Amino acid sequence: MRAIILAGGDQPDPRALSAAWPGWERADLVIGADGGARAAAPLALQLHLIIGDFDTLSASEVEEFAARGVRVERLPHEKDATDTEIALLTALDAGATEIVILGALGSSGGRSDHALGTISLLAHPRARGVKLSLLDATSRIQLLVAPVRCSISARSGAIVSLVPWGTDARVTTEGLRWPLRDELLTSGSTRGLSNESLGDLTIELHEGALLVSEGA
Repeated sequence: MRAIILAGGDQPDPRALSAAWPGWERADLVIGADGGARAAAPLALQLHLIIGDFDTLSASEVEEFAARGVRVERLPHEKDATDTEIALLTALDAGATEIVILGALGSSGGRSDHALGTISLLAHPRARGVKLSLLDATSRIQLLVAPVRCSISARSGAIVSLVPWGTDARVTTEGLRWPLRDELLTSGSTRGLSNESLGDLTIELHEGALLVSEGA
């Protein structure tokens, strides 16, 4: 089951998104996290659910979505998780095995902390074993946790960045211009940024956790 979550950050241009990631729009469940729901129409997505405290969507917008048959789940304003995190948990509860979050990056209402929080959702303990990624027209970001071997179909020349997450990461790669051979990427270092794909590539993570940003 594949779910798409529309977060409240910068939404990609639909034509650029389709050119970069053909088939991105395939989904069994589409959830709008508060103001992220506004992106559904421009992206030609059929919303199934909007969820949030609706401090971004107006009451009239919520009513309009409900009139169209979109399920509405209203959350309290004072809560311990963002609307996007609760949307993620809702998708997991529905049985999603693959989840794509759009609008994860950029600022939500001028607040970059939401972008940082959404990136951190890649490490959510409930999402272990689920294919979870952040997507925009220029990149796809996922988190690998050791031990794992991951194959990626990439365009030759695409920029691939490997960023240790929370701790050092020991990595072996195949298909990168500057390969890594059981090498340690140190947390806090930028050594793994801006590598270049030679085509399809393989990343084997022996230790630690690794953010992988794949350019379109």
